[in-house]
Amino acid sequence: MRSITNPSKYSVLAVVAETGSLTAAAEKLGYTQSGISRIIQDVEAECGFPLLQRGKTGSTLTRDGEKLIGPIRQLMRAEEQLTGAVDEINGLRSGRVRVGMFSSVAVHWAPELVRSFSALYPNIEVELFAGLYDEIEDRVLDERLDCGFLTKQTKRDLNFIELTRDRLLAVVPKQHPLAGSGRFPVEQIDREDLILPGEGSNYDIGGIFRSCRITPRAKYALSDDYAALAMVERGLGVTILPELVLEGRRDNVAVLELDPPFHRTIGVVSRPRRGVSPAARAFIEFVKSKYKN
Repeated sequence: MRSITNPSKYSVLAVVAETGSLTAAAEKLGYTQSGISRIIQDVEAECGFPLLQRGKTGSTLTRDGEKLIGPIRQLMRAEEQLTGAVDEINGLRSGRVRVGMFSSVAVHWAPELVRSFSALYPNIEVELFAGLYDEIEDRVLDERLDCGFLTKQTKRDLNFIELTRDRLLAVVPKQHPLAGSGRFPVEQIDREDLILPGEGSNYDIGGIFRSCRITPRAKYALSDDYAALAMVERGLGVTILPELVLEGRRDNVAVLELDPPFHRTIGVVSRPRRGVSPAARAFIEFVKSKYKN
């Protein structure tokens, strides 16, 4: 029976798998590329089979490597929890927390959140990932992220801590006939050129259409909310966006309340049935104290 002699070596494989490149993994971990190669060779020798396929476009896991990556990430989390528990006992509160954020939270919350959290916990490193809802869910579930910001529309098996409600608003060009009315009837949407934004198109906004039994005519579908806003500014259609997205960006559009009103519930999620690290727990508690209504 083979045994793992140095669990930390296996974390290098996980970083290579995530970045898809020995060079990128070396930059992230502070190694030379040759150093990363030697570590991977040691791990492959210890396992007794190849773990990476190296090609011109980067490095990918072999089929056997794919089988190991889940247990390797569990091993990494266990090491982090052990280190964090020791540090917590020593009163250091050190460690690392990996946080996923969708675009409006990344733009409007992240700078002040990280600044104030780091002032309180200077020994905890905060690593941010910005992505769409599905990406954040996947990364929290497979332990590439410790926690993430999502909305309550998520259907995945995650612990959800509600923080605040964010109104969903209609955004139309300034020359739109309803621009000065203050309200936008939801049933009007199927008579408009709809611009579907990124982070809420399959969740929050989709919930509006389902509840009102509307099949909208989506002329454009984008992966970014701020791109959708820019297209409305150019008169290319209308969209529905969360109020947080619109902070400081209302000058060139008309923003109307939906009739009936709708909102999204923003919260922070973590994995179910597994304790988070002390560093991640400190971050989640800090977020609750700052944003929970």
